[in-house]
Amino acid sequence: MDADKRYYTRYKVSLKGRVATEKGFSFPVEVLDVSTEGARLRTDSQISLAVEEVVNIVIKWKASIKAKAEVRWIKKDKFFTEFGVRFTEMDMANREVLSSLVSEFALTSLSDLYSR
Repeated sequence: MDADKRYYTRYKVSLKGRVATEKGFSFPVEVLDVSTEGARLRTDSQISLAVEEVVNIVIKWKASIKAKAEVRWIKKDKFFTEFGVRFTEMDMANREVLSSLVSEFALTSLSDLYSR
């Protein structure tokens, strides 16, 4: 199986969030896309992250979504750091809010396709 294959569709979003490392460092992020298994995040903060590092994430939507996640990849340029995370721990209440978020964006994407 191709390493880039994902089991779940990712949806482009523009949501605010916050990430906290296990070392206690916390910084704001923009959530660029999300699926039920992970997300792509961007920050303009000067951060020190490593692949496989475990972080705590809060995604601000109608209700905040909280989860533990593992950093899967990191890409830096002059102004931003983009990184992908895979959710590793999430309680049922947060999982339900995340599922609602993904479903809402899936329906929006679907209706955009049909209204062209």
